[in-house]
Amino acid sequence: MPQDGFTTLDFNCMQLPGLDERMSAIRQQIQPQFHRIADQLIPFLNEKERAEPAFCAHIARHARRTVHPPESTWLALAQDKRGYKKHPHFQFGIWPNHLFFWLAFIDDYPYKKELGEAMLSHMPNLMQTFPPSFAWSSDHTAADYTLQGELTANDLQQLLIRLTKVKKAELLCGVVIPKQEAIAASEEQLIAYLKEQIVKLLPLYELALHSTI
Repeated sequence: MPQDGFTTLDFNCMQLPGLDERMSAIRQQIQPQFHRIADQLIPFLNEKERAEPAFCAHIARHARRTVHPPESTWLALAQDKRGYKKHPHFQFGIWPNHLFFWLAFIDDYPYKKELGEAMLSHMPNLMQTFPPSFAWSSDHTAADYTLQGELTANDLQQLLIRLTKVKKAELLCGVVIPKQEAIAASEEQLIAYLKEQIVKLLPLYELALHSTI
């Protein structure tokens, strides 16, 4: 398989009808790219974080699906070789119209209240730390997101308050890469870009780790 980055065919495979057909395309076209990206990002994360335990790759298998094909698929990087859902993790993946790279706290993460409170105490910094092009989401199963430049301080405050009060609340922060921009980038360019985003997101990752101590 060529290593020139994501192509129109990759995005098209996320719209193939039928569970078996789409999963076959994901395994053949998307997951090999996830493996190569993980091979580049894991050493980078381990070096930056001096991570112990080390980061491990988890590629979504969608094993519980029996009828409906996944609308998105992803690679998660977490400091637990057994799983990622209960931990803060970096999540890279694809929807039919964009790629995404999140620092993710999803519904299984048990310290959302502590994280929300810690982030609320850093509200002014959060509004200034990330560029307008950064994105926020409250649901990893939805393609919707809000750009930092469109987010008011009150909007972010409400997201964080919800994180402290709602058991199934989620919070994701990072970047979205529109389809045409993704297709125009080589794999090398994409990986370099993702490393830049990791550096920007690491302070928030570390805040999450410290908020649970």
